[in-house]
Amino acid sequence: MKKGIKTIITGSVLFILGTFVIPFLCVIPLFPDGSKDVQFKVPGTIQAVIDKPGRYYLWNDYRTIYKGKSYNRSESIPDGLEIKIKDSNGKLLDFVCNSYNSTYSGDNARKSIGYVETKNVGKVDIEVSGGNEERIFSFSSSSNLLKIIVLFFGSFAIAALFALAGVGITIWGIVKLVNANKKDGQATPLPH
Repeated sequence: MKKGIKTIITGSVLFILGTFVIPFLCVIPLFPDGSKDVQFKVPGTIQAVIDKPGRYYLWNDYRTIYKGKSYNRSESIPDGLEIKIKDSNGKLLDFVCNSYNSTYSGDNARKSIGYVETKNVGKVDIEVSGGNEERIFSFSSSSNLLKIIVLFFGSFAIAALFALAGVGITIWGIVKLVNANKKDGQATPLPH
């Protein structure tokens, strides 16, 4: 094998990893699995378990499937909804309105309504009353949102690094191959 071919192959593999494989592998965990989300129908009540202190979001799952029925509602929640979230001691938690976060996964879409901060682990009671149509809400830890952001930017940085390294190594391999061809051309006399 000529000098430089292995370097070109290595660079090409790194470029392919950086542009296709790494982004694909990093996108898969970004799809919400819903395993820690507590999804429920409103108006209604539900009990959720807080496994660690922190921020927990209440979401409007405006496009989703819940118990075999599809829901396609407005992204904004109707006026007149009353939201109460109580900790395991029955204390009403401060609900902070926040509708800046959205997630999409296939045919599912949701938008944050707000969040509560809790220092205690245990069960929380969530009660949503009012409104004139059935909707689906969910309740989940903010660490899921943070994980998505970190994975997105981290995967972008790693993919870019691999792709740039691949381009650089491929160029270096081409230079080595050209130089090897020049040396072969000079060393071997041409037949007359």
